[in-house]
Amino acid sequence: MKKRFSLIMMTGLLFGLTSPAFAAEKKEPEAEAPANVAVLLDASGSMAKRIDGVSKFNSAKKEISKFASSLPEGTQVKMSVFGSEGNNKNSGKVQSCESIRNVYGFQSFNEQSFLNSLNAIGPTGWTPIAKALNEAKSSFDQLDTKGEKVVYLLTDGEETCGGNPIKTAKELHKDNITVNVIGFDYKEGYKGQLNAIAKVGGGEYFPAYTQKDVEKIFTQQSLMLSK
Repeated sequence: MKKRFSLIMMTGLLFGLTSPAFAAEKKEPEAEAPANVAVLLDASGSMAKRIDGVSKFNSAKKEISKFASSLPEGTQVKMSVFGSEGNNKNSGKVQSCESIRNVYGFQSFNEQSFLNSLNAIGPTGWTPIAKALNEAKSSFDQLDTKGEKVVYLLTDGEETCGGNPIKTAKELHKDNITVNVIGFDYKEGYKGQLNAIAKVGGGEYFPAYTQKDVEKIFTQQSLMLSK
């Protein structure tokens, strides 16, 4: 009799677990919040150098715009340009090293607004990488979101304004911000400062020598952020 009673109880329990009512109570896993992506673009004088007839700065602008437009819906995008004021001589160093222009604050991508934000900017000054990273950190700190926080630093050279971008990148990583670096026509490759920035920032270093290289890198990263 006891065995029969136990069998009835087990059958009832099994039926309850597989019933529609029980299934309805099961919680679906929460979808991941969209990422928050900050792109930091070098506007120092050396970015005026032409590769295949196009300045590195203009090549980078084009590929960054394509990258931003390809990101998943809901992604918050920010665009900053550093070193775009003053000049690349000593007479313009102070102004240039203080020049971090937040041209497109965190928001969903709008193609026309994004392109307009870069229209009047050209490569001219020095390279305040640490300051640009600090500015990005401040912008991330103001966000109220659970999404992944990612930086893409695109530059052709190292810090020239006396900052410590390696230390700064480490601080960003402590705040769960991933710092990736694209070295565009950067001669030091994996041995230089840019690779070290990416390493301590928890990200990757990507060498690029042509606009096509930059395009491939951003295409790959867009696919990763879409997963």
